[in-house]
Amino acid sequence: MAKFHFIIIFSIFLSCNSFAQTIITGKISDQTNQVLPGSSVYIKGSYIGTVSNSQGNFNIKIPKIYQSSKLSISSIGYQTKEVSLNKLITPLFVKLQKDTAQINEVLVMPKDTLLALLRRAYGKIKDNYPDVDTRMKGFYRESYYNPDKNEYLYFGEAIVDVFKTPYNNTSEGQVKVVESRMNKHPLYHNYSSVMWYGGLHFPLTSDDVKRRASYLSPNDFKKYDYSIYKDKLDNQPVYRIEYTPKENKKASYKGKFYLDIISLAYLYCERTYTDYGLEKRNKSLSLHGLSVTQRTKRLKYKYWNGKYYFSYISDTENLYNTKTQSDLIQYNEYLTTDINSKDAKPIPFAEQAELRDVFYLKAKDIKESNWQDQTLIQADSSLTKLMEYSPNESESLLHKEHKLPKGYQFKQKLMKVLTNIYTDIYIGAKSNISIAPANIIYSPSPDLSFNKSIDTNNNQELSWGIKIGYKLNSHFDINYDWQEAIGKNISKLESLGLAYETPIINRGRQLLLMCGVNYFFSQEGIHVGDFKSASNFKAGGKKFNADKIALYVGQKKQGVSFDLGLRSKLKKFYSLFVMGGYQFNLQEQDRLFIQEKSGFFLTRKKANISLKNSSIKYFEDGVQTSTTSFDTDNFNLKVGIRVML
Repeated sequence: MAKFHFIIIFSIFLSCNSFAQTIITGKISDQTNQVLPGSSVYIKGSYIGTVSNSQGNFNIKIPKIYQSSKLSISSIGYQTKEVSLNKLITPLFVKLQKDTAQINEVLVMPKDTLLALLRRAYGKIKDNYPDVDTRMKGFYRESYYNPDKNEYLYFGEAIVDVFKTPYNNTSEGQVKVVESRMNKHPLYHNYSSVMWYGGLHFPLTSDDVKRRASYLSPNDFKKYDYSIYKDKLDNQPVYRIEYTPKENKKASYKGKFYLDIISLAYLYCERTYTDYGLEKRNKSLSLHGLSVTQRTKRLKYKYWNGKYYFSYISDTENLYNTKTQSDLIQYNEYLTTDINSKDAKPIPFAEQAELRDVFYLKAKDIKESNWQDQTLIQADSSLTKLMEYSPNESESLLHKEHKLPKGYQFKQKLMKVLTNIYTDIYIGAKSNISIAPANIIYSPSPDLSFNKSIDTNNNQELSWGIKIGYKLNSHFDINYDWQEAIGKNISKLESLGLAYETPIINRGRQLLLMCGVNYFFSQEGIHVGDFKSASNFKAGGKKFNADKIALYVGQKKQGVSFDLGLRSKLKKFYSLFVMGGYQFNLQEQDRLFIQEKSGFFLTRKKANISLKNSSIKYFEDGVQTSTTSFDTDNFNLKVGIRVML
């Protein structure tokens, strides 16, 4: 019989102002008095529960509203026992009887029949799981542990609020941190330079059923070999499906999942890395001096009010630090403690945690947290020895004193600043306005004269640019923008701006409305031609002695511009945006731009002088003038990618 230990670790610490509570303690064993760690204890009809620890002991707080309900006690391989709460005497000693039903029976099933069963289970996702938006309250824990030194590099917990869209699609949801607390080892950066992203979003990103994971999807059945067994989970008959990648297919995971025999709902999933998965993961970690030896994810769904809801996930990653030659364990755990499926609304934009948020940086230090005197979860976890400790030990870890080395606080502040910086890389487009046939004669010295005719038509001018911004909060940021033309003509712009963004679609894949105001400085001109410079000359206070120079006729401008656009998140670090803008020119000067085109590119000189300068004779339609009709459209369009750490 293949065994696994799955833990649901939760006991809500409800406010005394809202509910009266009864604390029930107990011990769970079998008929031979052998203790049963990891047994599930919960109030029927609720999401309130706990599990027994390694000695079989448990305690649970019963709110007054449930004191006429029943307490359900179960363990894998044993018959479930129910006790009426209004007749219960504490401490409670529970003896569970072995389930004599045959389990773990191998089913011989034709391949086509097995795949048909899996297709039916996949097709019933929309029926078995929520078909409306839901809001879930949950508990999140994250730690980074050095077993060689028996030292936590950090240990943190959070109460989170999760918004999930219906299971009939794979669109994303949102997460809000309600409370958080963390204790950090001051020498964390000496042990590891890695920042772990996305943990707070585990109930969204690791919900394999919602995301239609590869091993569940009929489109990818050809990648795996499947085996089916009769088994039991939480005292109910199930199908256990084990899967492994085929040799000629590159898949990152192998594992198993459990199906309810009647509804074919997915109840439990467990997956570990294949050799290919380890290789792929190690490539991403190698730059940080880390290698992974194994990673295991476990997730469970619970039946409530006619549907199956995401209940629990744990993620354990065993690592080796090649720089310090030490083992490390990175652990994440999330548990749903409450569900609201009636008129659930998305989380307001300003309250949302970003997918790229690093819990290590975002969590409040235990000394600053208002959440210090409560323990939301009161249970041990037998999923991994790393997490086998009592609530008192949890409090001890959170309040452990560390001596801060010099520079520690500076490093912390620097990392927080870096995670608020974003970079936009984009392509811009706007139209040039044609000018009449023109001619320019530029004589910077008596022995030099550059003469050229100019003729142009309306055309699109492309440019590329980089914007660096700093997020002040969820809505506002300040930024610096720089862009330059692609092609022969000159078009350079620098600006300082203030931007604002807010969602216009705040569920699933968000669509954000962006707007901004900027003060800009620009240079725009049409290419006159490239000339050989046989001797030195001065222009704009600079000495030019290049073998080759380029001349441009155009304008220097400064003014105010306004932007309006849309942005949609693609992945953890990236989002796509499109933006239109309009410039209001407050000052314009007609100029001749001069640039060296030879020599080392970083030392090439640039200058500009007024078309009124005595060394310039400029003609349009045969008439000498000191102004040019060359200009660019004030409208512009940008398309690009935003990158945030």
